Amino acid sequence: MTISLDHRIEKHNQYWKREDTERPLVSVTIAEDFFFSRHYSSAQHLLEPGKVITPDMLDVASFMADYERMYKESLLVDQDGFWVGTPYTGIPWMEAMLGCEVVAMEASFVSKPTGATIENLEPIELTLDNEWWAKYLEFTRHLVALSDDRFPVGMPIMRGPSDMLGSLLGQQEMVLALMQQPEKSARALNNVTECFMKVIKAQEDLCKDFHGGRSLGFYNVWSPGKCIWYQEDLSALLSPALFKQMLRPCGEYICSDYDYTAIHLHPSSFFIVDELLDMEQLKVIEINKDIGGPSIEEMIGLFKKIVERKNIIIWGDLHEEDLKCIQNQLPSRGIYIHLIAESVDRANQLIGCLH
Repeated sequence: MTISLDHRIEKHNQYWKREDTERPLVSVTIAEDFFFSRHYSSAQHLLEPGKVITPDMLDVASFMADYERMYKESLLVDQDGFWVGTPYTGIPWMEAMLGCEVVAMEASFVSKPTGATIENLEPIELTLDNEWWAKYLEFTRHLVALSDDRFPVGMPIMRGPSDMLGSLLGQQEMVLALMQQPEKSARALNNVTECFMKVIKAQEDLCKDFHGGRSLGFYNVWSPGKCIWYQEDLSALLSPALFKQMLRPCGEYICSDYDYTAIHLHPSSFFIVDELLDMEQLKVIEINKDIGGPSIEEMIGLFKKIVERKNIIIWGDLHEEDLKCIQNQLPSRGIYIHLIAESVDRANQLIGCLH
């Protein structure tokens, strides 16, 4: 059953309004695993363990064939979401823009701390002569041209304030800084948050509306206006009190200019859910089904708690029993599923469980 474009837009509007959508909405990424960096043939030469990556190594034009392939593959899936073109997923973009060295691994990339401490960390001001920022915007321009209004363009995985500060200082050093130097740490968190917002707003200015709205990149969730999502993976290292004091204000600032907002969450950070539920401008909590983490059945109680007040996106390698559990135990409003499926056939098979 092919879902018409107008019907998909209508269902997304209902999702954001928290109206009954009859079943969970669903979008898909076709990939054999979660190491998305290696699914681009144009990036294979970069994935040499230990190789230091510089912006000039990314030939943006050469990536476009991969994007075109992914877009056309998405059209074969009977999904609610629209495939979103995003600057190359895998590069730790914000960390690189902030001055961290980017190093390749076998299937992804990591950033190295700069060696700065909270005592000597200088405020960072991004300018357009920053080569990593320029490369990010170059990807955006190429994707807008490639799209030709066929698909939306948006943001890939972009680290949140704690993740950015942890990348600059080192994770352990960040936690100690937040506890021992709260004022300096708050200034540093505000600084990297401003940098993040500056990057996203510059990208927004290059992108076009897609059928009157924008889309959350990586999750392929369309919204009837400008949208943003962020993460706080390193919140897992903090106490609830430290999160509330140091990181919640950053999240509230990120969400303040947007009507359609989301945060990405791993089970290791479930202890911050109550704080997130109290953030008025935050509309969606996205939760990963992590490899080795709790099952959908084990998380269903938390999902019920969240959907009473906010929308939810459930992301991961879900199976038939997971989908049935979601459909049978959660209300048919405010629920969005993003599947990772190894093939188009498998994606359509799984989506068929929801019809």
